[in-house]
Amino acid sequence: MSQFCQDRYRYFIPRLWLGVAVLFLSACGTNMATKQSGFLSDYHRLSPASGDGGRWLKTPVTLDPAHTVVTQVEWRAKNDGLSPEERTALLSALRTDLQRQLDRLPPSSDGRPAEVRAAITDVSTVSPSLNVLSTAMFAAPLERGGAAIEIEALEAGNHRQLAALSLGYYAPMSDLKARFSKLASAQIALDKAAGDFGPLLHP
Repeated sequence: MSQFCQDRYRYFIPRLWLGVAVLFLSACGTNMATKQSGFLSDYHRLSPASGDGGRWLKTPVTLDPAHTVVTQVEWRAKNDGLSPEERTALLSALRTDLQRQLDRLPPSSDGRPAEVRAAITDVSTVSPSLNVLSTAMFAAPLERGGAAIEIEALEAGNHRQLAALSLGYYAPMSDLKARFSKLASAQIALDKAAGDFGPLLHP
């Protein structure tokens, strides 16, 4: 093989792998398939799946932020491979995210009191070491992560469902830093879910 051919071969292979990686990453959306976990009190009132795969219900009434609280945040994911400490960290993060949304509700003395409950129903974590390896081989981290979350607001007393969200979300490939931290992608999904749920609390 001539030197010219050897040089072309040497530069062609890395570019080929880079092209494969780009095609793979471009085909990866942020939608995570979800199943009804049974956590929400009602699934039939939720909208059909939207562009991001989420289903939702927007409250028809004004809430009273002084009497609207996060009452329940629980773990419903199975075979997640996480330690109790890691699960607790994600649950705490989701509770904090939801409380932040409640703090943004405008004062309303004649609003309805409500109870907000949420569950993490699925989690997909990344392997930082595997992504380091794939970055070295393909110029991009190929493993991604995310989470599925269900949230609802129930009217206090009669437990009528006022607002709800069911969302499965993979962290976008543009969030490269999340590819090198085991729980970062799941955290991004939790932030996304809480951020999408907040507007549903406003009629």
